[in-house]
Amino acid sequence: MTSKLIKYSFTFVFVLLFCGCSFSQDSIKSVVQSNAASEITSYKNETIYSLIKYKKKLDLRNPNAYNRSLSKNILHQIQTNQDYINILQDGKELKTYNNYLQYAFSNEKIENRNDFLILGLYKLIHKAYNLEGNHKFTAFQYNKVELSKLYKYLQVIRWKIRTQKDDNGNYLFNTWQNNWQLELLQKDDSDLNVIKDLEYIKSNKESIYSHSNFSFEVLLSRILLNVEYTLRKINIEPYAMSTSAIKSFIFIL
Repeated sequence: MTSKLIKYSFTFVFVLLFCGCSFSQDSIKSVVQSNAASEITSYKNETIYSLIKYKKKLDLRNPNAYNRSLSKNILHQIQTNQDYINILQDGKELKTYNNYLQYAFSNEKIENRNDFLILGLYKLIHKAYNLEGNHKFTAFQYNKVELSKLYKYLQVIRWKIRTQKDDNGNYLFNTWQNNWQLELLQKDDSDLNVIKDLEYIKSNKESIYSHSNFSFEVLLSRILLNVEYTLRKINIEPYAMSTSAIKSFIFIL
C-alpha cells in the first residue's frame, strides 16, 4: 500500500511539473516556491506596476521633461524586466542608477529630467530584485545588501522629489504642488496680496485651501512599503533614515 502511495505521489508531481497543456510556467514556479519567496514575487510585481503608473503620471504633470520618442521603450523595458536602455549624456553612456539619479536631481538645467529619474529608479529596483536573474525558489536567494540599499535610496529619492529646486528656485519635479503655488514661485512674494492675482486663484480654478496632490506620494510610499515587506521576509528589519542623513546623502559614482 505504501509503495503504491509513493508511486502515485511521484506520478502526480511529474505530471504537475511537466504537463504544459494544463499548467503555465508561472503556475509551476509558484508550486515549488516557498511561501515567503512567492510573497516577495508579489511585492516585486506590485513595485513594478506602481513604477509604471508613476512614470505615466509624472510625464502628464511634467509634459516638457521627458523624451516622447523614448517613452514607449522605457515602459516596455520595465514591463518585460529588461535593462537595455542606456542614455548618452554629456558624451558618455550612463549605465548605473547613481549616474541617472545624479542627473535627475542636478540643480542645473537638464532636458528630459523625468527619464533620468524613472530609469534611475528602475535600475535600482532591477538590481535589487535581480529581475533578469534565475527564478527565486526561497526568500534567502535574494540579495540582502542590494534590497537594503534600495530601501535607503527610496527614502532619499522621495524626499528630494518633494523638496529639491533648481538654480532658479523652481522645483525639479512638479508633483504635490497646486498650480497657484507654482505660479507664486515666479512672482515677488514679498507682498502676499499678489496671491489673489494669480491666474488659478483669480479664475477660481483653485484656492489657497485646495489640497495638495498626494497621488505621487502614495505611489512612492507603496513602492517603499513593498520593499519594506520584502526585507522582513528575508529577516532584515528596515529602518527609517533621519532627515539630516537624507539631506546629506550623495549619489556616489
